[in-house]
Amino acid sequence: MSSTRRRFLKDSMVLTAAATMLPRTLGAQNQFDYVVIGAGASGCVVVNRLTADPQVRVLLLEAGGPDSNPTIPVIGQWTSLIGSDLDWKYSTEPEPGLNGRVMAWPRGKTYGGSTAISAAAYARGHQLDFDQWATETGSSWSYHSVLPYFRKSEDNVRGESAYHGVGGPMIVADTTDPHAAHVAFLTAAQELGFAADPAWDFNGAQQEGGAGFYQKNLRDGRRESAATAFLTPILSRPNLTVRPFCQVKRLLFTGTRVTGVEYVRTVAGQRRTPQSQTIEQEHVAREVVVCAGAIESPKILMLSGIGPGAHLREHGIPVVVDLPGVGGNLHDHPRLGFRWEGKTVLPGSTVSAGLLTHSSRGATRGAPDLQFYVGRGLSAPDPGISFSVTVSRPHSRGSITLRSADPLAAPVIRAGYFTDARDMDAALEAVRLARAFGASKAYDRLRGAAIDPLDSEVTPDQIRAYVRRSTGTIYHPGGTCRMGTGPDAVVDPQLRVRGVEGLRVADASIMPTVVNAQTQAAFVMIGERVAEFLG
Repeated sequence: MSSTRRRFLKDSMVLTAAATMLPRTLGAQNQFDYVVIGAGASGCVVVNRLTADPQVRVLLLEAGGPDSNPTIPVIGQWTSLIGSDLDWKYSTEPEPGLNGRVMAWPRGKTYGGSTAISAAAYARGHQLDFDQWATETGSSWSYHSVLPYFRKSEDNVRGESAYHGVGGPMIVADTTDPHAAHVAFLTAAQELGFAADPAWDFNGAQQEGGAGFYQKNLRDGRRESAATAFLTPILSRPNLTVRPFCQVKRLLFTGTRVTGVEYVRTVAGQRRTPQSQTIEQEHVAREVVVCAGAIESPKILMLSGIGPGAHLREHGIPVVVDLPGVGGNLHDHPRLGFRWEGKTVLPGSTVSAGLLTHSSRGATRGAPDLQFYVGRGLSAPDPGISFSVTVSRPHSRGSITLRSADPLAAPVIRAGYFTDARDMDAALEAVRLARAFGASKAYDRLRGAAIDPLDSEVTPDQIRAYVRRSTGTIYHPGGTCRMGTGPDAVVDPQLRVRGVEGLRVADASIMPTVVNAQTQAAFVMIGERVAEFLG
């Protein structure tokens, strides 16, 4: 082959690869009324409710793929999904408050988002959490106002009541296979002066002060994610288009109005390479709803020119709206784990026991700031006794910032654990209370020696050091596009992005303060709210 021919073929291949990365617009202008970004808990709800009107055309863009992995429904194997191909595998920067340790932050990379890889516990958060939101956002987010939306989505096996709904898309079920350590936890709670009942309603009239078994999103013993509850049943609707493996590059604007989305589309099953990707655009007639989660939603806004102006300019991004609060207010539930050797091997179980209480002894005001989570919810046998206690009303704050202007690059996550001394004070009480549970008579026949050096940590300074070297996370980040009315608020009480038309955010990022329990129930409620705002 001549050198001229070889050069021609080489140049042709380069041009072909480059052409695949040029933006192309699909279909007609304004083919869709709404574009929803992210098929997590909130996004699945939004598209379900919007497409109930056959006249409304909706496009759902999901950066992950379909929820076809056969392990997803098997709730007893949920930890095997963390770190798998269904996990975005985010991690924090080295955390000063944790002796410079880096924390893994798994997030779901599939239809259903993190509801497809979690332990599936259903807890909404305390009533006072939402009443606090109302002080910052207005009465439309009070507990009294949001309760009907929790009830609307729910199909609770305990039946309908003032606090629970039936007939909704999402099953909320009891777990019925406790082992001896679950029963011992309830008995220990009574020893320590708490109430205890396997059917304690963590979402009922009195949420704190009682130990019980969390309800879970399980249908016939199998996981019901947000996708299986809200998305899968409606995939055949002709007014819904779902595109997987599409990661948003930026929002498109006419002035300060969002008119479309540009995204990177990867061929299913292929590695991300220039040859396997195209950059595509869609225009929207009404609004774009960002439901990409606490990490990706602020990233998408910043890549689109909405965020702290100086930070955007550092990365060469033209500023559309200077919103300093985008990416701020990040907070998460730090988790302390406690473990003892077992005198017997405990069988696998779907049960997770728990307790909501206060770190200040005798406290009666404010939402509880400690949450116990007892039992792994795994099918594998367990040779030990363990508790997790989270600081569930953290005061420490961190941030999400851009690593670069590359839409495929993970952002910089600084969680800021224990930057506020009040969180360490709460952690000290968590240690004291966990030790008290572990030392209770209820565990005598089950508990052996402490695996962690709990018994040797005596002084407050020693315990603080233990907290810093041992704390992990229970994976509940939020707050990075905070709802409110102040100067750092990103969205208003109807979840519209300030200073922009045609754009809302609806997911964990809008929480002014993260609820004091598991978070997926609240994400579903947020999806219900924004769907009604749009309707």
